[in-house]
Amino acid sequence: MKQSIENLSENEKKFLKMLLDKGNVSDAEISKKTFMSKATCSRIRKKMEKTLISEYIPIIELDKVGINVFLVLLFKWNSFDKEDLTKKTFHEFEKDPHVIFLANGQGSAGQSTVMFMGFKSLEQYNEYFKEFRKKYDKYIENVNSLILPSKELIKHDFTEIIKKELLGVN
Repeated sequence: MKQSIENLSENEKKFLKMLLDKGNVSDAEISKKTFMSKATCSRIRKKMEKTLISEYIPIIELDKVGINVFLVLLFKWNSFDKEDLTKKTFHEFEKDPHVIFLANGQGSAGQSTVMFMGFKSLEQYNEYFKEFRKKYDKYIENVNSLILPSKELIKHDFTEIIKKELLGVN
């Protein structure tokens, strides 16, 4: 059961804001700062982990771990009518360690898919895309890409939009 963020209690909103401010904050810390009991914090965390929070992950500076090339790839997947192929291929994309973000939608020029990807070097990117093209060229069209150095990533998280738009915090 997924929970709508609009239905959160005031305590749940305080708890979520604390998590967004500092992802590894303990229930004890939240309890101290919000004046909620530790039991209440524990109950809220368990509820949110079932309904709202899918996982806790650190935001890593890619260039500091040797991922020096960041790629934004847009394309039209032209085989949505082939359900088994689409499911298999997008499962492969999901499992691909180079794929950081993957989504389908509706875009200009019929583009349907966006992928954010990371590579150690331009050479690795080049080798990867030779194989990518061989494997998927007949299923994709209107490919557009933006290649940039990972150190030029300025912002890459969702916390501020959740705090502003959903929790009403500036």
